[in-house]
Amino acid sequence: MRVYAIKAPNRIETPQFSMKAVFEAIVNAVVHRDYSIYGSKIRLHLFTDRLEIFSPGSIPNTMTIDSLSERQSPRNELLSSLLARCPMNVNAIGSHRSFIMDIRGEGVSIIITESEKVSGRKPEYLLLDDAELKLTIYAAKSHHEKG
Repeated sequence: MRVYAIKAPNRIETPQFSMKAVFEAIVNAVVHRDYSIYGSKIRLHLFTDRLEIFSPGSIPNTMTIDSLSERQSPRNELLSSLLARCPMNVNAIGSHRSFIMDIRGEGVSIIITESEKVSGRKPEYLLLDDAELKLTIYAAKSHHEKG
């Protein structure tokens, strides 16, 4: 991942992606993927302008792409309960969270809000063949690209 910096008068670094959003996206991919799909893997693809995260499985229950940020429906309740009890280093990812899954049901909202702060663009969710969820988080533009 690139980190852009300017001197104004001190060095100000701007990461390409919000680490809070990326962390939440990876936790969500691990917790909500469909483990019954044999041989499938969570995949991350990093490009100069975006990060794509693919998570095996459809959206659980009656949820839709549009309702992801409004509702929660854990596919793997045991795993989400375990990660909600797993302590985390409080200094990690610039967050003050205590556990890997800190506030259950808030992950998608955090991904959207934090990504928009950094890139100015809303991340996009896309369901592929009703069998895989793709999340695209857009990168911040460097100060040279803005304008």
